[in-house]
Amino acid sequence: MSDNQAYTYDHLWSDIAEFKKLYRDIPVFSIGESVEGRSLLAIKLGNGTRRIFYNGAHHGMEWLTAKVLFKLSDDLASGKHNANKILNGVSLYIVPMVNPDGVRLAADGNSWQANARGVDLNHNYDAMWQLSKSLEASSGITKPGPTRFGGEYPESEPESRAVANFTRQNKFDMAIALHSQGEVIYYDFCGSIPNGTEEYLTRFENVSAYRRDMPSGISAYGGFKDWFIKQFKKPGFTVEIGIGENPLPLSDFDKVYNGVLPILLEGLKNPID
Repeated sequence: MSDNQAYTYDHLWSDIAEFKKLYRDIPVFSIGESVEGRSLLAIKLGNGTRRIFYNGAHHGMEWLTAKVLFKLSDDLASGKHNANKILNGVSLYIVPMVNPDGVRLAADGNSWQANARGVDLNHNYDAMWQLSKSLEASSGITKPGPTRFGGEYPESEPESRAVANFTRQNKFDMAIALHSQGEVIYYDFCGSIPNGTEEYLTRFENVSAYRRDMPSGISAYGGFKDWFIKQFKKPGFTVEIGIGENPLPLSDFDKVYNGVLPILLEGLKNPID
């Protein structure tokens, strides 16, 4: 892949096809389909009782998050990072690319974060969605477009609905949604900070250069992390990988991956241990 090439759904599909050949006992499955009919692929690692969910590429231009999560899956499957020990007691579910259609649009050179219908999936969850819509209007966003339009109602889109249904089905103990960029960690929803959140944050900051932060304005509502905290009262995080301007270039991948990897590994540990 050249430096200006995106990590598209086709790349992910190809990587997962090879992954399935190498690791036949590791479940790989679909949790739903995108507007344009692409499978939302998931990988399950480990068989423990604690259930963790990592997802990426809610936004089209943030395709590097999908590559990070596939690389993590491949590393753990191959036994790197003391995988047997770190996955002991954990079932980790990874959906690398929530928005494959948006990645396609961004890969064509568009400044595109939304899905194929022009709905920003990370504003399409039922977490003060009505307030998000009023802030959209005050910002002049009144119809589908490249970013920030939250849809006609929460979970109006097949991608966000599939992720929400998958989350309801599994009742995860913790979740991380990868976005880019900024090297910050968002962790609360309207002042709600579930038990265990502080312990995770302390560990994340101890092992990385990433620091906790709080969003403001329209960014504070309607996202997956917001909905997860509101719905389940469990620790949920948005981790913004890398520094720069979206889409982050492929040449940043090794640096970005090595920077966020300690957080993703630390997230698999019980915060009270």
